[in-house]
Amino acid sequence: MITKNEIEKVIEDSIITEYPNSGQKKVFLVRDVDLNVKIVKVVKYGDERILREIEIVTENRIPNVPEIYDVKEFVDSSGIKYNYIIEEYIEGITLTEHLKKNSLNIVEGLKLLDRLLNITVVLENIKVVHRDIKPDNIICSSNGDYYLIDFGIARQLDKSSLTMTQALIGPHTPGYGAPELFQYSKKDIDIKSDLFSIGVVLFEALTGQHPFLTGDEWDVNEIWYRTRTVMPKDYLIEGDRNKQLISFIQTLMQRHTTRRPATAKKALEWLHALIPSLGLGGE
Repeated sequence: MITKNEIEKVIEDSIITEYPNSGQKKVFLVRDVDLNVKIVKVVKYGDERILREIEIVTENRIPNVPEIYDVKEFVDSSGIKYNYIIEEYIEGITLTEHLKKNSLNIVEGLKLLDRLLNITVVLENIKVVHRDIKPDNIICSSNGDYYLIDFGIARQLDKSSLTMTQALIGPHTPGYGAPELFQYSKKDIDIKSDLFSIGVVLFEALTGQHPFLTGDEWDVNEIWYRTRTVMPKDYLIEGDRNKQLISFIQTLMQRHTTRRPATAKKALEWLHALIPSLGLGGE
């Protein structure tokens, strides 16, 4: 893979930080000549999943998803061709990092839930399923907002799949992916798969616990088994009158797709209907 020094010469910006390798990507935080801070991702040229990720983000206005400013090509000293992608930098930390310190309170949780559901409404309209909504892919910005990142395994429902139909397991993160993702039931994969993941994320963010897992699972097979068979835990969230919010989150996490909200829009409408009844005086 191309070195940090080679990258710095190509992009002509100063590298502030090199992040740990993520799959086939190298990711850098850079400062340009105008002192603007941006993210630069470097990937092998022609990676089909990366090209789809770029297409999804650049061709659609998706709220609370970092903007892609530019995509360029270059060849390194070995003759290997790369793309580098220049993205908006969101100052903040991942939800994973945040939850190591504190769970979200109900007001913060409702804001996160609203942002994620608004994103999925747009994704549903453009026939995209993110497939990897998890705390690692959510940025808690320094201004108190939330952003969804990494469309690297997103699926465009109106385009040919990049995963072989014969595959026994579909792309996802165990513990956050819906049963239809790891069982790779293509006909059942739609925005309701993302609603499942949102439910898991919100439960974990508000309670500090995973809804299905204990942390003592032996291997990924046990994680899949518990996700597929264990009922979501019950929990009393401070400020959740009559357990309306936890009931909504549990509905998002139903193992059967038909028991989840029928659409992302319906889920968002349900959320907006229950918020006034919580008596929180706004969002």
